Amino acid sequence: MSSHPAEVSPLRAAPAWLELRAGLAGMLISLAPTLTMGLLAFAALGPQAAALGIPSALIASAVGGAVMALLARGPMAAGGPSAAPVLVVGTLVARVVADPGFVASDPAAVAQLLALVAAAVVSMGVFQIGLGLSGLVRFAKFVPQPVLAGYINGVALLALLAILPLLFGGPVGSLRAGGWPTLAQVQPATLAVGVLTVAITAGLPRLYPRLPVTLLGLLIGCAAYVLFQTLLPQATLGPLTGSLPAAWPQPATLAPWFNAAADPLLPRHAMAALGAGLVMALIGTLELVLNSLAMDQACHTRTDPRREVLALGSANVASGLLGGLPLLLLRPRALHMLQAGGRRRASLLIASGGFALLGLLAAPGLALLPQTVLGGMMVTVYLLTADRWSLQLALQWWRGRREADVQLALGVVGGVCAVTVVLGFPAAVAVGALLSMMLFIRSMNRSLVRQRYTGDAQPSRRIYAAADEARLQPLRSRVTVLELEGALFFGSADRIAEGADTLDARCHTLLLDFRRVSLIDSSGAVVLQQLSRRLAERGKALLLAGVSADNRHGRVLAQFVGEGLAAEHGAADIDRAMERAELRLLAEAGFEPLRETVPIEQVSLMDGLDAPQRARLAACLQPRRLAAGECLFRLGDPGDRLFVITSGSIDVLSAPASGSAAPRQRYVSLSPGMMLGETAMLDGGGRSGEAVAVGETVVHALDSATLLRLRDEDPLLYAQVFRNVALHLSQRLRAAAWAWRASNS
Repeated sequence: MSSHPAEVSPLRAAPAWLELRAGLAGMLISLAPTLTMGLLAFAALGPQAAALGIPSALIASAVGGAVMALLARGPMAAGGPSAAPVLVVGTLVARVVADPGFVASDPAAVAQLLALVAAAVVSMGVFQIGLGLSGLVRFAKFVPQPVLAGYINGVALLALLAILPLLFGGPVGSLRAGGWPTLAQVQPATLAVGVLTVAITAGLPRLYPRLPVTLLGLLIGCAAYVLFQTLLPQATLGPLTGSLPAAWPQPATLAPWFNAAADPLLPRHAMAALGAGLVMALIGTLELVLNSLAMDQACHTRTDPRREVLALGSANVASGLLGGLPLLLLRPRALHMLQAGGRRRASLLIASGGFALLGLLAAPGLALLPQTVLGGMMVTVYLLTADRWSLQLALQWWRGRREADVQLALGVVGGVCAVTVVLGFPAAVAVGALLSMMLFIRSMNRSLVRQRYTGDAQPSRRIYAAADEARLQPLRSRVTVLELEGALFFGSADRIAEGADTLDARCHTLLLDFRRVSLIDSSGAVVLQQLSRRLAERGKALLLAGVSADNRHGRVLAQFVGEGLAAEHGAADIDRAMERAELRLLAEAGFEPLRETVPIEQVSLMDGLDAPQRARLAACLQPRRLAAGECLFRLGDPGDRLFVITSGSIDVLSAPASGSAAPRQRYVSLSPGMMLGETAMLDGGGRSGEAVAVGETVVHALDSATLLRLRDEDPLLYAQVFRNVALHLSQRLRAAAWAWRASNS
C-alpha cells in the first residue's frame, strides 16, 4: 500500500490478446489473497469459515470488481477484497458468533449473520457515495505520513497474526484468540509446506522477476503437500480448504431484515453493522485515494478521486446486496495487470469473469487447496505490505539519526499501529484523526520562522558606486530578515510579534520574507497591521518581501486590512525589498545613492583618465535612449559591446517563462555611472540575461571594433579602459565575497 509503484509506460490501446493475458494474470495473482480473505472474514465460525467466506470473496471479486471496472476512470481500477475492511467484517462476525442467541448449526442464525455482514458492506458503499458527492474525500490527502504508516503497519500485523496459524496447521485467528500457547501444537510437516510456499513466492521474484510467481507458488506448495502426504503418511498435515458451495450471487441475503422482529439477533447487532460500515468506508476511502495517487504517479495520469470513490461505493453496494465481501482498489493487482499488457477495462472484466467461473464451476477444485499453502502466500503478501517509509526511518534511527522529528514520527507510527492491533479499527480511526490534527497544529506553529539573519548576509542585487557600497557595508547589519515558512494563521501569527519584540536598538528595518508562506488568514493579516504600527512607533520600518497588490498574499491583506499595508510595505521579492531597505539606510545617513544623471565624464569607465583621454573616449561612445521597460539586449544576443549608464537604471533579468505569470528573477540592477555587458564582450559569449530599462534611461555603447581601434591608436587609453573594466568586475566580486562571509558568520 505504501511501497513505491513501479513505473509503467503511458496508457495506450493494447491488442485483444494482451488484454486477455492481463486479465488472466490479474485473476491468478489475486486468487490466493481472495480465497484467504474469505477465511479471514468468517474465521470466528471455525470449520464453517471456508464454506461461507470463500464464495462471498469470489462474489465480491466478480460482481463488485465488474461494477468498479465499468464506473471508475482511473488507470486499471482493479477492485477486490482487502485486509483492512475484511478484518472489520471479521470483528463483526466474531461479535455475532459470541452472542448467546447465535447457534452456528441453525441455518436461520447463519442467514441472519450473513444479513448483518451484507448490511455492513452496503452501508460502507452508501457512506462512500456520500463522501464522494460531498467532496470530503479530498481531505484524505492531508493525513500525515506517520499516522498513515502506523495504520498500514497495524493492518499488516493484524492480518499476519490472523493468517500465521494456517502455516502451523491451525485455524485462522487462533493465534490471537489462544495466544502464544497455540504454537505448541505446531505440525512440522504443515509448517514445512507453508515455509516452502513463502520461500517460493518471496524469493523467486528476486531471481526471476518475469516468472508467474503466484501460480508457481500455488502449484509447488500443493505438490509439496501431496508429496509429504504420500511419503510420510503418518505425518499430520493441515486441513484442506474443504467443501465449498458454488459462488452464486445471493439476492436474498438481506431478506432476514424484513423478518427481524421474529428474532432479536439482527436488532441487537444492527448498530454494530452500521458502525462497521462507517469504519470501513473511512479507511477504504483513505486507502483508495492514496492508492489512486500512487497509480497516477506510476502511469503518468491524473484521476479525479471523487469519481473513483463513487465507483468504489457503488461496487460495494452491489457486492453487499448479492452477498459479497467489501472491496478496495488493489494496487498490486492493478500494477501487475498493467505490466502484463492490460490497458483497458476489458482486462478487468476478464479478471472478474474469471472469478465468476471459478466460483460457479471450480468449487470442487478449490476445495482441495491446502490452507497452509494459502497461508504461506498471504504471509508473503502482508510482509510486503508493511510501510516502507517507516521501515527506512526506523533503520536510519538505528544507524544513529536521533533527531526529535525522527523520534516523534516513529512514536506516532508505533502508537497508531499499537492502537490498531490492540483496540481495533474504530479506535485507530479516532486516534489517527486526533494525531493528524495535533501534528498539523504543531507543524504550523513550529515552521513559521524558518531562518533569521541580517541584511549583510544577503544584500540586494543593486550594484552601487564604490563610495556608496563602502557606506552601505556597515549599515546593512541594521536590517533584520525573518524568513517565514508555512501558514500565517491564528495559531502561529504571534511568533512574528515575538520576533519583533527581540529586535535590538540598532535595528532599522524588519524584513519579513513571505516566499515560502502557504497562506495568510484574517488573524495573520491583523497581526501584520498591528506590527507595522508598533514598529513605526519605535522608529523602525517594516517590509514584506513577496507581497504585492496583485499577488495572492496582497489580495488577502487587502481583503482583511485594506490595500494600504501591501502598497506601503510590500515588495515583489526579497531582492527588491532589500534594495528598498538599503536606499532608506543611505538616505537617512545623509547620502544620495541614486543620482538621476551622471555626466559621461564621471562614469566608472572614465576613472584614471585625463581630460583629453576622457574627451576621446566619450567621442567613441554611442548614446542610446530607452523608454521605461524597453529591452537593451536579450538572452543569447551577441556580446559585441559594453554599455555605461548616465541616467536611469538597468535591470538584468531572467528570460520570461512561456505561459508563466511568475515574476522574473533579477540578476543585477545597475545605477547611473555603472557599466554592463562587459563580460560577454570580453569572452565573446552571448548575453547571459535580458537587460531592461527601469524608467527612462540613457546608455552609451562601446563596441569591440572601436575598442580594438583604440588599442592600435592609443595603447595607454586602451590599457586604462581595460583596467577600469577589471576594477568594476573586482568590486562586484568583492561585494559577493562580503555577502558570502556575512551569511556564514
